[in-house]
Amino acid sequence: MTLEQYNQLPYDYAHCAGTHCKKASQCLHHTAYTMLEMGGRKQYMIVNSKVIADKQPCPFFDPNRKERFAWGISRIYDNVRVADLSDIRQNLIYTFGRTAYYRIKRKERVLTESEQKELAQSIGITLDGIKYHIKNMTKQGLIKHEGSTKAEK
Repeated sequence: MTLEQYNQLPYDYAHCAGTHCKKASQCLHHTAYTMLEMGGRKQYMIVNSKVIADKQPCPFFDPNRKERFAWGISRIYDNVRVADLSDIRQNLIYTFGRTAYYRIKRKERVLTESEQKELAQSIGITLDGIKYHIKNMTKQGLIKHEGSTKAEK
């Protein structure tokens, strides 16, 4: 985590000194704690390590890596044979549940990385296949990247 990223954390973000935790090296709360000396904050919140000592998984765990989310699934059927369309749709509804399926389709809910992997398995393609199609659709102008990029630094 860079100092700039640390300074973007909310002031009431809880810092965790729990070095005894197995996931401390992967936790954003612990990473924030290690940044305290450089951050220059006068006040900060800290998690009581005695409260979380015996609780696994930790209720405060927050991964310190960026997660890739996907919005919507409207283009998922573009390269599917018409004969397979109904089966794939039913499989997706079975995988996510009817309510979640329609929320994802209407872009009211994001797909997490783990759900993207599950989706790829349920329709019989690999995650690399999804990345390949995303790259091609981006080149064709069918989809676009939203949010920050590494080039904005």
